[in-house]
Amino acid sequence: SGCILAAAQRGMYDRCPFCRTPHPTDDASSLAMIQKRVRKGDADAINHLAEQYYFGKLGLTKDIPRAIELWTEAVELGSLEGHAFLGHTYCTGNGVKQDKTRGVRHWQ
Repeated sequence: SGCILAAAQRGMYDRCPFCRTPHPTDDASSLAMIQKRVRKGDADAINHLAEQYYFGKLGLTKDIPRAIELWTEAVELGSLEGHAFLGHTYCTGNGVKQDKTRGVRHWQ
């Protein structure tokens, strides 16, 4: 849309939307920035950190149980994305015991 194009042309996507600092260029700095928001109880940051654990990115070891803990915390703070990831994880049984009923409940 026009809003997205205008934001990109103004360089608004090259900065953190919270603190307005430039995006980090290395994994350690990115992880530190995310963890700072997690400590403040930011549901989006918690969800994002969970994804990093789930896929083993930003230098983190793949840890699906930790990802599930974080997604559960994000869901408790109102994250719909957290519900989507939990639903997918339980329905597919990737890293957890498959539980389609529980997965579908997260999608509802």
